[in-house]
Amino acid sequence: MAAAPPWKKPRNAGPVVWWMRNDLRLQDNPVVRAAVAEALTDQRPLLPVFIFDPRFLDRSFYGRVTDPDFKKSISTRKPVDFGGRKTCALRALFWLRCVRAMSDAIAAKGGRLLVCHGKPEDVLAPLPAGSLVVCQSEPVSPEQTDVEDKVEEVLSKTHGELWRKWGAMGLYHRKDLPFPVNGGPGNYTELCLTMGWEDLWRSPGRTADAARIRVPVAAPDAWPQGLAAVDLPGLMSDQVLRDDREALKFLGYSAEEIEEAMSQELPEAGEAAAQKSLEKWLREQNEEPKDLHEPVLWDLPTGGGGAKGHDALQWANLAKPDGWLRISHYMAVGCISAREIFARAEESRNFNGVAHRLLWRELHRLNAIRWGRRLFWLQGPGRVERPWSWDMKLVEAWKAGLTGVPYIDACMRELKQTGWLAYKGRKTVGFYFVFILGLDWRIGAFHFEDVLLDYDVAMNYGNWVVVSEVDKSSRGAHGFKTVEDLAAWKMEEFEWKLSAEKKNDPSGDYLRRWLPELQKLDAKHIHEPWAMSEELMTRCGCVLGRDYPMPLGGPFRMREEVSEEEERRFHPNDSSGNRYTYKEFIDFAMKKGYDANFGKKCWEEAQPISVLQEENQQLRQQLQAAEHQLRSLQSA
Repeated sequence: MAAAPPWKKPRNAGPVVWWMRNDLRLQDNPVVRAAVAEALTDQRPLLPVFIFDPRFLDRSFYGRVTDPDFKKSISTRKPVDFGGRKTCALRALFWLRCVRAMSDAIAAKGGRLLVCHGKPEDVLAPLPAGSLVVCQSEPVSPEQTDVEDKVEEVLSKTHGELWRKWGAMGLYHRKDLPFPVNGGPGNYTELCLTMGWEDLWRSPGRTADAARIRVPVAAPDAWPQGLAAVDLPGLMSDQVLRDDREALKFLGYSAEEIEEAMSQELPEAGEAAAQKSLEKWLREQNEEPKDLHEPVLWDLPTGGGGAKGHDALQWANLAKPDGWLRISHYMAVGCISAREIFARAEESRNFNGVAHRLLWRELHRLNAIRWGRRLFWLQGPGRVERPWSWDMKLVEAWKAGLTGVPYIDACMRELKQTGWLAYKGRKTVGFYFVFILGLDWRIGAFHFEDVLLDYDVAMNYGNWVVVSEVDKSSRGAHGFKTVEDLAAWKMEEFEWKLSAEKKNDPSGDYLRRWLPELQKLDAKHIHEPWAMSEELMTRCGCVLGRDYPMPLGGPFRMREEVSEEEERRFHPNDSSGNRYTYKEFIDFAMKKGYDANFGKKCWEEAQPISVLQEENQQLRQQLQAAEHQLRSLQSA
């Protein structure tokens, strides 16, 4: 018997399932539009589902939680013995509230969102035969891609399908890229030029043939009928979803974790809150800045210096702890899209800065796709070999904000209590963690994954490998034999970072906000309490080692300008007679293609200036003695 032609085949019996992930919105969401269109066209019911996957909530060792038996790992993989939660209770609470807001938005259209707790491949397995599941793909995450593969496999057993849509998580659609999605430029400036930006460091102009940025799409007007009765594994009742404590308990958090999360303030959650936040920011762009303090930009990639006149790239905001857009937590869970932010900001006088930030985000996403699992290796995508420490006492002090370095501690306490940390803070605490304490960068990145409200796999791990200088083989941290040598090489750079923070917060207001034990210190000492005398420490009620920790890796020296106090040495084989610092010897060795040990050897062979001065003094004394002897002979 001949098969029926395609147009006469019966419609699939299963529903269309919108598997919601980090696209918790209706506006500018191509995924929900595709799911709704398919359901309406084929007259199939629509079933929106959100699944809290325990693998991305629970405690685990660092590694690929979707590959516990290491079947997808390289043969040389070394086991690790550090880990923690993938998502702390505070971040889970914000996530829950965003899901709840999505549930309300769908209910307003006559639909119902099912919220479940379980592995998606288990939750979606009982769907009726022939179901079509539509989701936003996550190519930046090997773990999430593994989940998609597992769901696709289980659906195929009942003649179901998984449609993986690119969606609008990024600014550009993959079809509009002028290069393969896994073969893009590896640095920011090259990416901007390739995408058709004339000079994004200075203006938002684009060439006539620039890569297309698609306009945001509207939320669906029509809404298909739902599925009459469905019972999925791990289904959370609406009553539980509406109760923060009960919902967190349902997801496996302890009473202590729940109460700690509930005691903190969180931003308003959901798509409407994200749009409200953006509108507020847009209004503020027309106001003149209230703080006229000239910021220090020593530690920012200003592309040749800060702007003169109007600061369109808003370097001043990046130099401070308050941030600028403050919308990244909404972007991370998909309450608002990059495209919508881009489109709404286009008329703002600071549009240049918005485009600049979004292109950095795009670079990290493309890098994550290109690097794959190499992004998570100790050696990083650059395969950099160097010494690391796994001293967990240092790790815990850093996490708790008890390092004895006020700026580092203030940042880490703000992060713990709010789930937020500004750009400069993230960079500086990461630099300190990696280079001054010498700790395995992956431990720091994994902690950020746990606590950041705006955790984004590409942005988080991408920034950590850059800060750790393991993103490219050409970065300058090869060849060190001990973490102490590495710290000595990076000490001056870290001191400049601390000095920048002192310049940007001269009164220490940010430090006092998070460090009550330093409240009585004056502005002169609050950034460097180790510079106080013992008498002053006692008088201020802040004795180091008792009331506040001694600085781990320190003490450190604040640098106002290039100091002549820096020890410099001259090498006997250098005929120029020039004097160099320890860091300059290391930099010279690496520039010539040698490792750090060669630079260290040159430093040890070199003579301190004090030795030269002593030798000069001895020569002068010998000359004076010889002259005296000559005069005596002449007069005899």
